[in-house]
Amino acid sequence: MGKLVKLSLEGEIESGYQVELIEISEEQRDGKILVEGISGTLPPAEEIYHRLQNWQENYAQLDLLFRGEFRFLDSDNFPNVSLVSCQQIAEKLQEEINTWFDFPGFRPIEDKIRTILNPFEDIRFLVKTSDRKLWQLPWSAWEFFESYPNAEVVFSSFDARYGEKPVKLTPRKNVRILAVFGEDSNLNTHPDRDQIERLKSLGAEPTSITEPSVQHLRNLLWEKSWDIFFFAGHGEREESIEGGKIFLNQTEELTPSEFKNTLKTAIVDRGLKIVFLNSCLGLEFAYELVTEFGIPVAIAMREPIPDGAAQKFLEYFLLEYADNGRPLHVAVRKAKERIAEESQTEYPCLDWLPVVCQNPATIPPKWRDLHRKVSWKQAGMASVGSGCLVMLLRCLGVLQPLELAGLDYLMRLRPPEAIDPRLVVVTVTAEDLNYYNQDPLTDKIVERLLSKLIQYKPRVIGLDIFRDFPQPPGDEAGQKQLIEVLSKPKHPIFAICRVRETQSSDARNIGVGPPPNFPRDRLGFADVLEDSDGIIRRQLLTMSIPSEDPCETPFSLNFQLARVYLEGENIYPKQTKAGDLVLGDVLFKRLHNREGGYQNIDDVGYQIMTNYRSPDRDNNITQTVTLKEVLTDNIDADLIKDRIVLIGYTAEIGTGSDFLPTPYDPRTPGAMVQAHMVSQMVSAVLDGRPLLWNLPSWGNFVWVFGWSCFGGFFIWRIQRLWRLAIAGGSLLIVVFSLSFLSLWLHGAWMPLIPSMLALVTIIGGYAILLVYISVPHE
Repeated sequence: MGKLVKLSLEGEIESGYQVELIEISEEQRDGKILVEGISGTLPPAEEIYHRLQNWQENYAQLDLLFRGEFRFLDSDNFPNVSLVSCQQIAEKLQEEINTWFDFPGFRPIEDKIRTILNPFEDIRFLVKTSDRKLWQLPWSAWEFFESYPNAEVVFSSFDARYGEKPVKLTPRKNVRILAVFGEDSNLNTHPDRDQIERLKSLGAEPTSITEPSVQHLRNLLWEKSWDIFFFAGHGEREESIEGGKIFLNQTEELTPSEFKNTLKTAIVDRGLKIVFLNSCLGLEFAYELVTEFGIPVAIAMREPIPDGAAQKFLEYFLLEYADNGRPLHVAVRKAKERIAEESQTEYPCLDWLPVVCQNPATIPPKWRDLHRKVSWKQAGMASVGSGCLVMLLRCLGVLQPLELAGLDYLMRLRPPEAIDPRLVVVTVTAEDLNYYNQDPLTDKIVERLLSKLIQYKPRVIGLDIFRDFPQPPGDEAGQKQLIEVLSKPKHPIFAICRVRETQSSDARNIGVGPPPNFPRDRLGFADVLEDSDGIIRRQLLTMSIPSEDPCETPFSLNFQLARVYLEGENIYPKQTKAGDLVLGDVLFKRLHNREGGYQNIDDVGYQIMTNYRSPDRDNNITQTVTLKEVLTDNIDADLIKDRIVLIGYTAEIGTGSDFLPTPYDPRTPGAMVQAHMVSQMVSAVLDGRPLLWNLPSWGNFVWVFGWSCFGGFFIWRIQRLWRLAIAGGSLLIVVFSLSFLSLWLHGAWMPLIPSMLALVTIIGGYAILLVYISVPHE
């Protein structure tokens, strides 16, 4: 960030000056003040001014000499005009200027300035003084500016104590430039014309006029608003009235006072921001524009400037200012250094000629600040419109598939988690079925499996295999033995059933009953909730069961297993006044329709979102053992003791498959899905692992509209397509990153897709507009 130095000099060149370092602040509106209110003095500078006049006389004659006009001079009065003599005078003047600034009364101010400023940052050195002779001094000769290559003096006679404001911008497609090419005897203005025309590729709309009449120029300034007034031609200093004038044509000249009302209208009402006088002796003209008419910025030449140097100055200035986007004062500094270096063998100290004059109530605009293709009101309306459109689409459920897919993607991005040490899944694999030559498992094998597991003293067992009729069919004795094991009160084993879906025509949804005569309090339904794309993202804890339904329990298997395990930790279910479930200190808030990304769901029963455990590097979330390993005693007893044990198929079976689609795998075994759900509840209570949750409706609204407003801000601020692309891409990355971190660290499902869609809509639409208006149209 650049810096602004405000320096006030009050006094006269014959008697000296009271100096005040008003402030050093950050270069922006209401920028942070780094230091202020340091007083000092400077001695009289009368000898310096006389030396300056001597240099001016020699420089002017040297200019005439190189222009081939020396024959008009009286050689008796100027017998020793030469480059060497002019250089010697300049060196002496520079020495005296540095001696002047080295005055003890000024040294504390300079020391403070050097302490605060970074040599390589952009520095606008605003000098406020009512002594016009100080404006004529070449402040760039002060050795301070050698140490600060991006610093430049800007002059003003206004009170510089008050804060600056940005220029008032007019929303339109291009920067409007009125380029006036005046009387051009002995001048070549074609390079200047070419440079002004070149600005069309940078968003300018130049209007060029040649040798206009005063009335024609007056009409143009009255009838149309302009951002920049550019003049190339001859200028002159009026010593008698301490003013300046420019020559419009061979018969008419112009002074600011002659255009008093026109200039006020052009500046105040029409928004003229910059005057660039690329002519000789323009300082006095610029002085009047700033002090009398309040033009925000004027650029002029202190002395006569060679035609070629003026052309190059314009070229280099526009390269820095318009092409590279540098601050105006820095662009002037770079341009004048280049012309001084290129012309040093013909003209000494050309970098002393260009000068910037400023109204200190206005921040000098950068090129991108000269116009706005979109006003802040238009950007605000676009933000509101984009946010409303996205939220409407969301309420209609249009965005639900995208939001669910976005949630899945974020979940898969999370780093692996350690396996849950409280769960073990006994898998019935294809190898197990082949080994025991059974498909599906018989009641006898299941009874043997349960008996083996009971010996290892698990805290609770969940049998995720339907046992509503004997296996094999007709083996009632085997089924009876199995039910005896299942029903023993000392062995908390839960069996499953499935609730009938009365409105479904799918044969699989007719419901599945529990094992015959099985205790109702040992049942858990195995039903899961599928979203519109078939993926399981929600967990059903309880629901009301009709009395005629074959499934006789209101509780899910995962809830039953988690409840029993937590009761072993002396944690019992409680209910809030609102009817929400509480386990320990954790609230399992019920998910309703139109919460988060869900807009069209059946919110039957008590359901929550499933925060799937991210698999470890071996793609596991729990310990697993096979049926064969248990039956052959090929397991460690500590693996089962005091744990939750789930039993289920991981193989295809003759009566159907038990695979469910999840965000991690389109074919996840049902027992593993139950394990995720049990683990979610137990880990939330005992480990503080976050549950998934959504912002309230107003929170979603604020989040989406907040990002939409950010997009509107960039529309309003950024004028170039590539910058808009970078800013837009950066914003999308920020939104994505915040959404991911919120989900990973806190379980918050933020409205990622609506936010990104709002940003893409508003920024993408504006990018298309930028492309459209940059292409010429008939």
